[in-house]
Amino acid sequence: MKPHLHFMGIGGVGMSGLARWYAADGYRVSGCDAADSQELSALRDQGIEVYSAHDAKHLANDVDVLVSSMAVPSSAPEIRAAKDKGLSTLRRIELLAQLLQKRRSITVTGTHGKSTTTGMIASLLLAGEQDPSVLVGGLLPCLNSNVRYGQGELLIAEVDESDPGFALLSSDIAVITNLEDDHIAGDFAERRNYHASFAELEQATLAFAQKARQLLYCADWSGLKPLLQKMPQALTYGLSAKAAYRAEILALGASSSRFLFHSPSGKHYPVSLAVPGKHNIQNAVAALAAADLAGIEPAEAAKNLAKFNGVGRRWQRWGSINNALIIDDYAHHPTEIEVTLEAAKNTGRRVRAVLQPHRWVRTARHWPAIADAASLADEVVVLDVYSAGEQAIPGVSANLIVERIKSAGKPASHHDIASAQEYLSSSLKANDLVITLGAGDVWKVARGIVAAHGGDDGSA
Repeated sequence: MKPHLHFMGIGGVGMSGLARWYAADGYRVSGCDAADSQELSALRDQGIEVYSAHDAKHLANDVDVLVSSMAVPSSAPEIRAAKDKGLSTLRRIELLAQLLQKRRSITVTGTHGKSTTTGMIASLLLAGEQDPSVLVGGLLPCLNSNVRYGQGELLIAEVDESDPGFALLSSDIAVITNLEDDHIAGDFAERRNYHASFAELEQATLAFAQKARQLLYCADWSGLKPLLQKMPQALTYGLSAKAAYRAEILALGASSSRFLFHSPSGKHYPVSLAVPGKHNIQNAVAALAAADLAGIEPAEAAKNLAKFNGVGRRWQRWGSINNALIIDDYAHHPTEIEVTLEAAKNTGRRVRAVLQPHRWVRTARHWPAIADAASLADEVVVLDVYSAGEQAIPGVSANLIVERIKSAGKPASHHDIASAQEYLSSSLKANDLVITLGAGDVWKVARGIVAAHGGDDGSA
């Protein structure tokens, strides 16, 4: 009989995906989180025993292994009880390391684009009937889930670089999309989901890369070359003419794009994408390159990639209201906000951004850059900082961002979710593009606007 795994923090997207995979693999799975949520309800509907509180009593039901996320402190009651009982304890990243040994693995990490790139690889393999297993950090529409348990040899997994333990993971094919100053604690004491310094993040990335049998990294990201170029198993991808796998852009549309995919063989293949932006062309080249290394014919992969229609909360279309378009996106780092708003501006619409700063440490370290990136929009509505469990930092607030945007000559205002929804709903005009930005619950504004107007789901 396979062990009983109990997941602490099971409501997180990474933890819930692992729990679902192991449940499908025949393990007894249970879990808990600090509060109830839609994700916990979904797990219960799938037959997984889930509690909406932390309690040492959860270990009484013949639990063999306690799995916890980085967000769970070592002082949590289940962790203390497990140690007292002599139970095996694993961090999420350690269980993922074990899972990567069960299949031929393709892993994707980086500061930006990892969910979309993982989703693209999964989608083209599914369309090619490869029957892969998939773990992705968001809802993949073709799965209607963040996980897939497949019988094929391939496992495609998104790897979160915020967990320093990712340095321990081994992959058959590893993709590194980029690397930037994020999840860095700097002078702040918070260490959950943080590296102490950028140099520490670089060293963890290097260790992760060294454990890969084959490595792909983005040639367009200058910081990766000095870190990774000496590795004999490394190949590059991107828009650069010097990349081994590269894209020649043919057209950038408001909601799509076309390009030629050039492979190291010298052949090229036309590709159509149903998602906008140069950044998604980079993601697509990474996906096609990984598929080529996995033995998938590039022409077939390129054709199948056309069926990819995004990952949940990545340029997610909520609806249209009298020719106004409502979009939600996970962008929360300055670079992500900038490229997402560039794609939004490319639609030719008036862009009205709803920005929710995410995590106190990130906001404290990057609020000027966040404000400058958000200033690309024609108007910015700023919500309070989404804490993600962190303690507030004195002197840091949404108003810092509002005032800096105003100083750049753009209209900006401070709202909560309810007042943002009311303000935008009452002032919505044809040709507006309202885009909610952030990794917290800012998406509720998009949902609320559409619900208030009875918006449709057709193209605007």
